[in-house]
Amino acid sequence: MDPLRPKTFPHDIRWMSTAAPIRPRPLVVLASRETGELDALETALYSAGYRVLIAHTEQDTLQQVRTHQPDALVLDREMSAPGFELCRTVRSDPAMSPAAPILLTQDVAPTPEERLDALRAGAWDIEGHPLDLRELLLRLGVFLQAKVEVDRLTAECLIDRGSGLYNSHGFAQRAEELAALTRRQGVPAACAVFRPAAALVSRASTDRLGRAFKSLGRLSDAIGRTAASEFAVFAPATNDWAAARLVRRMRDNVTREAGSGVTLRAAFSASGTGQKVEPGVLLQRARNALTSS
Repeated sequence: MDPLRPKTFPHDIRWMSTAAPIRPRPLVVLASRETGELDALETALYSAGYRVLIAHTEQDTLQQVRTHQPDALVLDREMSAPGFELCRTVRSDPAMSPAAPILLTQDVAPTPEERLDALRAGAWDIEGHPLDLRELLLRLGVFLQAKVEVDRLTAECLIDRGSGLYNSHGFAQRAEELAALTRRQGVPAACAVFRPAAALVSRASTDRLGRAFKSLGRLSDAIGRTAASEFAVFAPATNDWAAARLVRRMRDNVTREAGSGVTLRAAFSASGTGQKVEPGVLLQRARNALTSS
């Protein structure tokens, strides 16, 4: 069965927003070692219009967050050692948006001190079992309306606040402007993609990496943070040979500037002279090359 395909549920509580419909549907990661109440919550979320991914271990939870960058996380406190360390780790991970709600669950009703500790760890709420699914869905819907608005404002401003680079929307817009120029002039263009060789431990680390790209990049290029831990450069008037040089220079200089033992993986794709330049196509080819290298 497709893990993201909606299921039927007798109480059809649809996730809604007063804003225009958002596509794709919000993605929620459910992280728990238990299967009983988890199955009911999974079914309820599907029926309310969410996409759902399941994690049964601490490592799987981190992998799902880093791979899929969910809109929300429902996390069983018992997934990790006593305390709220896993919640704290997820909250500080660059792939987890600061606007994405984390809802914690535990076997018994939380004490006032546990509730404060959960908030300090970055959770938005904590509930004891058995869960009131209807209330949880309503609360999640309210939280996600706030995240949708933050995402909309972030996209409209076009700049990634942490690094000062273009965000993915700003990068796409600026790259298309430069591509139009290369088409008129009949010159080649290239797109390079850079990612850390190992997952960085915090959002501050990727912000620092982004600032290094900003300080070392050329004004003639479009440079953006195209994912939580991905940076891209669209370079006009740049052929294969020049793109390879650009990648080596940026990788070496940014690594040196960022420090802290960070290493980068990189790949690029370039168009030929006189070819129609589509920045999105070049970006995807560079990503494919990086994945297969």
